[in-house]
Order: sequence, then C-alpha cells, then structure tokens
Amino acid sequence: MKGKKVENVSLTKETDKEVEHTQIKPTSEKQMRDDSNLGVLILVCIIGVSLGIILEIINVQNRKVNIDSTHNRRTYWVYSAYSDVENKEGLLKHVHLVLERLGYEQGFNETWTLLWSHDYPFRVLQPIISKLKSHQRVNHFPGTGFITNKVDLATTDSKYIPKAFKLPNNKTEFLRYAKENVNALFLEKHNQHRGVYLKNVSKINLNGGESFVQEFIQKPFLVDGHKFDIGVYVVVTSVDPLRVYWYKGDVLFRYCPAKYYPFDANILDKYVIGDDYLPTWEVPSLAHPYTALGFGMKGAFDHYAQSKGKNTELMWQEVQEAIADVFVKKEKHIIDALKSYPSQDNYFEMMRFDLIVDEDLKVYLLEANMSPNLSSAHFPPNQLLYEQVLYNLFSLTGVANHMGKLSNDTNVQNMLSAQKNIAVYSDECSTICRESCHALLICELCKPCLTNKMKRALLSAYREHLHRADFARLFPRNIKPNSRVDNGSINLNKINKLQHYWYQGKCNSDITWCS
Repeated sequence: MKGKKVENVSLTKETDKEVEHTQIKPTSEKQMRDDSNLGVLILVCIIGVSLGIILEIINVQNRKVNIDSTHNRRTYWVYSAYSDVENKEGLLKHVHLVLERLGYEQGFNETWTLLWSHDYPFRVLQPIISKLKSHQRVNHFPGTGFITNKVDLATTDSKYIPKAFKLPNNKTEFLRYAKENVNALFLEKHNQHRGVYLKNVSKINLNGGESFVQEFIQKPFLVDGHKFDIGVYVVVTSVDPLRVYWYKGDVLFRYCPAKYYPFDANILDKYVIGDDYLPTWEVPSLAHPYTALGFGMKGAFDHYAQSKGKNTELMWQEVQEAIADVFVKKEKHIIDALKSYPSQDNYFEMMRFDLIVDEDLKVYLLEANMSPNLSSAHFPPNQLLYEQVLYNLFSLTGVANHMGKLSNDTNVQNMLSAQKNIAVYSDECSTICRESCHALLICELCKPCLTNKMKRALLSAYREHLHRADFARLFPRNIKPNSRVDNGSINLNKINKLQHYWYQGKCNSDITWCS
C-alpha cells in the first residue's frame, strides 16, 4: 500500500509538472519572441547610430579636405580694360599657359592668389589692392610709372640716357643745348607713345605740351646694315631695400626692316622699331648661329659682334649698369607710393628695358615697358623666349612655389630660409659687435641687432637666390669675393648699404652669391 501510495504521489507530482509545464510554455514562447524582437530593435539602433557616427566622421573629413583643398588651391586673375587678355588664345596666351602648367586655375573674384594686370592697376582696382591678404601677389609695384613713363625716364639724369627735354617747360635749356651741340639731331616724341619723328630744331614745336625731344644717336652699330634695339627683361622684387634682377637666359633683339644707309629721315623703317620688325632669324648673318646652331638671340648677336672685333662682355656690363642706375634714382618714388599700402611684400614687377648701342657698342637706354608684349602671334618662334621668361619670373618671385598658400606658414617659411641661412660676419658679430650694435654698420646684420624689417628682407633675398633660375642679380651689384667691408663708404642709403654688405658677406663664404 505504501508503495502504491508513493507511486501515486510520484505520478501526481509528474502530472502536476506536466500540467505546470503545459501552462507555462505559451508564456515563455511569447517572452522569447518579445526578447528576440527587442534584440533586433536594439541591434538596428546600434547599427543606425554607428552608421550615423561613421557618416558624420566621413563628412567632417570631407569638409576638412575641401577646406584644405580650397585653402591651397591657387587661382589667378588676369585684368585689363581690354577683354582680349582674358582670352586664353589672346594677347596673354603664354601667361595663361605657364600659370596653368604650374597648377593655377583662372578665377575672377577676390580669392585669387595672383593678379596679373596688363594695365596699371592702382587706380581702377584700388579698393581691392588696398586690402590684399598676405598670400596674394600683384605683378606691379605702385610708383613704377616714374620708370615706365616715357617722359620721366627720358629726362632722368643718367649718362646712359640720351639728353631729353620736356616742352615747353625746358625750352630754354633745349635751345641752349642745341646751340652748344650744333651737329646734334633730335627725335620729337609724343608723351603717349603715339609717334617718333626726326626733325631739325627749327621744325620742332617748342610751345606744344604733348611732346618732348631727345637726342638721336646718329651712328648705331649695325648688323648686315640694320639698326636694332635690345629688349632686356627686368624684375624688381623689393624696394627699401632694393632688389632687381635681369633675365640673362636671352634678350629680345628687334631689327629695323630697312637698312640704315643711305639714311633718310622720312623712312621710319630705317631707324624706328615697329611691330613689323625684322626678327633675328631673318637677318642673314644671324640666321646660321640662331637656326642651324641653336643659339638664342643674344648668343647669335654676340657671335656676330665678336667676329667684328667687338667686346660684347663690356657692352652687357654697361647694359646692367644703365638699368640699375635708373632703379637707384627712382626707388624713392616707389617707396613713397607704397606708403598708401599695408605691405610691399604683395608686389613684384617685370619690365622690358629697350636699349640701343652705337658703333663702339656704347649703351643708351631709351624706354622701359610696364607691360611688355608677350604675344607670339606675330612671331611664333618668340614663344620659347616668352614662356621661359615667365617661368623664370614665377620661380624667382615664389609664384611657382608648390607650397601654395602654405608658404605663409612659419614652419614652411623656416624650411625655405631661416636665421642660419642669413647669418654673416661671424668674426665681427662675436667680437666688436658684442659691445655695441653701432660699432660698425655691419653690426646691424648680427642676429642680436637685426631688425624685424631687415630680417624679413634678407630671408626673402635668400629664397630669391635659391629660385632665381636664369635671372641674375642686377642690384645690389659690384659684389666681389673676399672684399673688405668698411663702415659704409658706398654711395647708397642705409638699408641698401646693409643689404649690399649682407651680399658681400654671403659672397665671401660662397662665390655663387657674388653675382
């Protein structure tokens, strides 16, 4: 009985468990479904949030890339009153080509990195240029009109510039000079580049206000009977202190279409260079060295002149002296003009100086062109000259710097030129200059005495020296290796003396700095 009772109890308990299991089972499955749905929902939320975070990170990175890309993107703006300059096949075709090869994009708003203005920009664009950012560059200096203006240049007191007189202002001086130089002939030139006429003194309008007169060089050096002029590309990168370079890679020779003799003042093609000049490759004695031998215009001319017993080395030295003399005399006007602008560091300028030589290769400077012709449409072989000049210009001035706007970062600037690169005169700086920054003028080049302005100028000069390519320094000049430096005997203002002595110090330790 007891066994049976136990069995019954056991069965009862098992039955109860089955019943209990049967009753609980539906509840557990529902709970499991709910738990499963909740898990899926949570997983979806986690994935959604994660994707949102990832997308936001990607967007932030993209925005940063876009900002960096915009910050470093270099654009240029070509400006002129004439619409043709904006056309990439127009007057400034090679400016467009070279800049785009350097990675620049053409732009039309104030975010540009470089403004290339064919006209003098400091009137029409004054509101823009007066608010330049540190990374923006303009291809003109304010005040250079005192050099490129035909009358101002012609009446500059220089042994390299033929005597000239404004009319009617200098009528008395002109008549006196003509009387003292009875064999002199004079060109009457319009103030606005509208004509050149060779006239007797008696036929010149002495009371007009539209012209000036300049002495005519009567016995020019001729190549195959043709008179010519020499176009030298010159770049000014700084004033106060003054730094000027000339492009030694080649120069532009332009020959008169008609032979000079027999001379006839009524035939301008004998003595006036026009747009339809005779190019080097069409001058018989120059065609072989230029075309067959592959020399440039300068090399072809040097070959011819030397074959006639002429010393072209002395001629080129005079060319450099003539141009440098103009800048030294006109620098003060550029400095005065710059006072209206926050910084001079935004500007550079390329000009073309036109010179002639007489039968003894004596040099005379006639003009300086603010925006020289850079179009090869008329003479396609000139394309190489123009594009090489432009590339070398952009290298010299830092426009071709691949750092873009980053070049204004202090770390990048130090990478290009730092204090150790401009340190000179270690003996003097460690002895006599330790007592006083005024013991010698060169003491002001020692680090403890160096002003911020002079330091910036020398750091820029160092960068220019590294990147000048086929440009050679025109000013400061006459730097000779191992020359003794005295206490300021050269005839320059103080800041230009200091820069001269700095180049002298660099030249004394490295001959590549001497020229």
